[in-house]
Amino acid sequence: MALDLVIVTPEGEAFSGLVKQVVLPGSEGQFGVLEQHERVLAPLQHGVVEIKTDGGSQWAAVSNGFADVAGERVVVLADACTLAADIDQSGVEEAKSEAESELASLGDGEEHDARRETLTEIVRQSEVQLEVLSK
Repeated sequence: MALDLVIVTPEGEAFSGLVKQVVLPGSEGQFGVLEQHERVLAPLQHGVVEIKTDGGSQWAAVSNGFADVAGERVVVLADACTLAADIDQSGVEEAKSEAESELASLGDGEEHDARRETLTEIVRQSEVQLEVLSK
């Protein structure tokens, strides 16, 4: 028996396949899902997803979203998801550094709030992607 896992982002399907277990970054902490799990709708935060198969573990970085768990199926709806194999470490490090530099140079005024939020999101997602690469 297996668990059907689907991870979907606004850009499309990031992952789809049968897995033994998935460990997700819930808003209250990590939680694992095995087949025949009780139905639950759980909010997710930025974090690392561990996808366990017979061949070992795959890792992915996800941003905010939800996991809909129902027995033999888990559907993850996330703002973004990047599988470890698709992460360009030097590109992520550069994007993080540029965002941190721009954040440091922004003024405190409300007119910068939207840009500050965007840059903070870039830094947060970069940190998660770098964590995925360390696995």
